[in-house]
Amino acid sequence: MNSNHLLDENGRPPKSSKKRDHEEGKQVGGSRAAMKRAKKKKKQQKQEHETTIDISHEEQSNEKDVLPLEDDCKQSADQIETVKVTKKPSKKTKIDVSEGLNSMTEIDPSSSNNGSNTENLMVKEILSELNPIEILYPERLIAMQENEGLLSENEPNPLLLLQDISTSTRANALLASILAPSGISVQEFYDEYWEQKPLLISRSTNLAVPDEDQQQMDFGDADSLQEYRSRLNGFLSKQKIKELIKTYPMKYGKDLNVTNYTKTAHGDKRRITLDQLPDDVDSDEIEYITAESNDLWQNFDAGCTIRLLCPQKYNDEIHALLSNLEYEFGCMVGSNAYLTPGGAPNQGFAPHYDDIEAFILQLEGYKHWLVYPPMTKEETLPRQSSRDFTEDEMANIEPIIDVELGPGDMLYMPRGWVHQANTCRTDHHSLHLTVSAMQSWSWIDYLEILIPQALETASVKSVSLRSGLPRNFLDYMGTMHEDLDLKSGDLPEGLKQLAERLDDSEKEDDETDTRKQKIKILQNQFKTEAKKKIMRFCKEAISMVTWGCDEIGKRFLSDRLPPAYSVYELSLTSDNRAENGGKIWPNTMVRLAKPGIARLVVEDDKAVVYHNSDNSRVFHEVPLSPLEFEIDDAPAIEMLLTTTEPHWICVQDLLAGDIEDKMDICQSLYDEGILAIFQTEKPDTSVQTG
Repeated sequence: MNSNHLLDENGRPPKSSKKRDHEEGKQVGGSRAAMKRAKKKKKQQKQEHETTIDISHEEQSNEKDVLPLEDDCKQSADQIETVKVTKKPSKKTKIDVSEGLNSMTEIDPSSSNNGSNTENLMVKEILSELNPIEILYPERLIAMQENEGLLSENEPNPLLLLQDISTSTRANALLASILAPSGISVQEFYDEYWEQKPLLISRSTNLAVPDEDQQQMDFGDADSLQEYRSRLNGFLSKQKIKELIKTYPMKYGKDLNVTNYTKTAHGDKRRITLDQLPDDVDSDEIEYITAESNDLWQNFDAGCTIRLLCPQKYNDEIHALLSNLEYEFGCMVGSNAYLTPGGAPNQGFAPHYDDIEAFILQLEGYKHWLVYPPMTKEETLPRQSSRDFTEDEMANIEPIIDVELGPGDMLYMPRGWVHQANTCRTDHHSLHLTVSAMQSWSWIDYLEILIPQALETASVKSVSLRSGLPRNFLDYMGTMHEDLDLKSGDLPEGLKQLAERLDDSEKEDDETDTRKQKIKILQNQFKTEAKKKIMRFCKEAISMVTWGCDEIGKRFLSDRLPPAYSVYELSLTSDNRAENGGKIWPNTMVRLAKPGIARLVVEDDKAVVYHNSDNSRVFHEVPLSPLEFEIDDAPAIEMLLTTTEPHWICVQDLLAGDIEDKMDICQSLYDEGILAIFQTEKPDTSVQTG
């Protein structure tokens, strides 16, 4: 969403809002409602995380349970139903909005959202038979059938029901479609594999897994195999990559890498990144070099892997895939694409593990994968990716997966699982897309946000926490003053001997014994007091759990991709003013344009709306630009942000001031791309507006 969306038909800012340039402190435009209505704060928040570069990887699990080889059966409608995601209205303020909820209605103009149970069952049955790209773009399938004359003129096309299905249904069906050949439902995947162990979906002829009872997947007839091999078509291809590189100026280290895992002059194998940037260069000062097409493909022909670091930047299909999976997983989802030449076995990366849940989607050609369980407990669900491991380090470790992935195959790995891959056929390149999730999305990441603020808040509230430490407490506290446990097997031999000598020398010394007793008393007093202080802080942290969720929610909105709207969803937003009117009236029906794209928080006695509609497809390329309202607008805003498909709410039924206030709030959110509108009838201009 660019800034032009905030201008009226004359190119001026709408009367209901005012923009603020945070960096220069200049006000752009103005109105009589400047303090009352939607003041856009350009909060240029410093981004804390850089784009993840190597995303084709890791997962973990202590379990060596072996991966079921999947059947070629499709996900059934009842399986999709059992894992349907439902959202509960969030309570972001203490203001009661329940009295206005009865004005919410399901007069959704979309047929599937307001259709019969029979239609809903039909939708789920149709979804269970579609591949991922068809779920994302059903209109393409409809157009193809029309062009090929496959539709009856006398019967309605059931595929039309798919054009306006809910976000949660589409996202859940998308993951179900990716998993479909395994015969494993989405819920079973979450229960048995997610963050626990890998899942392999493969029709490979070269498969080694430790489960002797596991049967190889039935290949079926040639048509069935072809359907399987093409099930992931439509996202990316070698030809598309060539066109992208030719069309757009690709920067080394920013848009792509060129790598090779090969022998060095010393005889050992290492990963060589041809476009490696110095580690000591500040990212803001880097002058990225544009990749020259001929050089790039010469290196590819010489055995190097081309890695696209952000394919969704230029590719709408991958953007739609990732955006929908963000609704399913509830966290940021990213991707990298890896193109490796055939010929001799070629490998782009050394053995390593990553800090993401990784879905390897094999799009073209074949690649041989070796996957190993986490080496230690500390490397289970790691927070950072590993260094490159050497051949010697991996020599005596047995892989839990040894497989050749082909088109249509999928490999899921939890973070922490070591892996390496190389092309295995001389007659074809390999192209796979790695979809990543759960990076920096653990309880520790949440607590890192919560605890510092809780400590600061507790220090302001508690005189006890601000009181000084006991005088000379270091004279009796610390490791050197603790009694050494002679029975501990963990003590080094030198410390054991020292402890024994000290113990022998002090046995007959009554004065020393008395001193040790006093030290023990002081130590116990200090520890007791420390526990009280810690509990005081913990109590404050517990009281701030909701605040912490808002903070990590804001981070999620900053991290995630902009919404990928369906054709129907797009027709209701401010990008299509000519189609839906674009003007908010008292009887206009409104709702959040897409679930989860905006969040209401209270900051400095203001109601602030954070959203991702302005985000770039490049990680943190554009800072969040929240909207600021007066606090008494919070009830109306909460009603708007919690009214999601298939519900609508009428503007005049919002909990706000007069009807002008209600329209101004909605117009500001709509202009920003946050609200969808539906005009049920000709605008009722007879309603008083002031």
